[in-house]
Amino acid sequence: KQWYQRRVRGELLLFVLIWGLGVIIFSVIMYYAEGDKNQKMNSILAASWWAVATMSTVGYGDVYPIAPLGQVVGTVVSFLSMIFLAMPLTIIVSSFSKTYRESKKGKSRKRVGDDGMKL
Repeated sequence: KQWYQRRVRGELLLFVLIWGLGVIIFSVIMYYAEGDKNQKMNSILAASWWAVATMSTVGYGDVYPIAPLGQVVGTVVSFLSMIFLAMPLTIIVSSFSKTYRESKKGKSRKRVGDDGMKL
């Protein structure tokens, strides 16, 4: 495996696990917030499709909350998902950038000759 894959594997795995946990939690909350009012969210699995589309900021619009409590939950989930996507992605990009800088330094050191001059 590449050296950069090993360095950022932990951050990416943590991001995916937390995102998946958020999908599960928000789909359960939305299922109970909508109750019997929304036939498109008649199961937690159906509500999880809404959670995936909302948390990934895609928002297809095929499943959406109808009940007032569900609309409040949907608004909160939309804002939290934007924050959730922004925070870890900056950490991951920073890690990639740091790794890239270190690899560039390593390559420039390898090209230095015995007399200290770059080849």
